[in-house]
Amino acid sequence: MKSVLIINLEVKDNHEEAAVGARLALELCQEIEATESWEDSIDDILTAFEKQHRRKLLYSVSFY
Repeated sequence: MKSVLIINLEVKDNHEEAAVGARLALELCQEIEATESWEDSIDDILTAFEKQHRRKLLYSVSFY
């Protein structure tokens, strides 16, 4: 079984917010990618992201 991370970043439905949301999603993905093992550090990464950008993330770890 493999673990997968599902993250929901809420974005309003307009062009400006979509552009900001895309930039934030890319930044978050780069931070996760830069870690040795995201399973061990995901809570710290997401907490820091939420504080820095003042956005609430919903996330869960699933297995398939």
